[in-house]
Amino acid sequence: MSAQNPIKFDAFSKLPHALVPAGIEVSKYARDYVKLETDKDTKQGTRRFDWTSFKASVVGYEGDYLAFNKFKGIVIDPNESTVQIMVERIVKFLFDVFSVPMQEGDIRALISTIVATFINVKEKSSNRFLDFNNSDDGHDSSWEYRIQLAFPIPDKPDHFYSLVTTIKLGADASNASEWWGLVPSSSKIFSATIDAMELIVMKSFQNPEQI
Repeated sequence: MSAQNPIKFDAFSKLPHALVPAGIEVSKYARDYVKLETDKDTKQGTRRFDWTSFKASVVGYEGDYLAFNKFKGIVIDPNESTVQIMVERIVKFLFDVFSVPMQEGDIRALISTIVATFINVKEKSSNRFLDFNNSDDGHDSSWEYRIQLAFPIPDKPDHFYSLVTTIKLGADASNASEWWGLVPSSSKIFSATIDAMELIVMKSFQNPEQI
């Protein structure tokens, strides 16, 4: 991964060694749809995942090594909650969407991964898979977290499921610094928008944007 063109997606992978390169190619493919947008009022730029363009690209893919399987999204309305409880609700949604049953240990590990991201946003944002956004009224804010989940398909050793996911976690915080220093038990008025696209991928897949 070069500093000039980072992946822009975190990864939670249970793939065997032979499938890891294809998993990285999926992240590179999705990376090309993280777009820089400039707010017309503040003139500040932020990165967001362009789901509309990515969906169109996946549907239009003409190769044999990647197939669309499903897309689902959910909105969790604002409510007073802790970071830990919000992430547990987010992971439950992802668990329900994913076609591969996750083991209890994997669920706990995924919860830990996402909690660690949102309680360390200042440090994690340097990895380019996490971007801050202010609300239009300036009273609330959110972070868009991009992650790919990748698990093998038990009866197809050359295939795996990829869940390309965006998690937009919002809170009653007017600026980025109000997110610093959170712990799992920190309570705020949190909300979330989660979108996830499941793909079936073969080990020969390469990012079509770079072929």
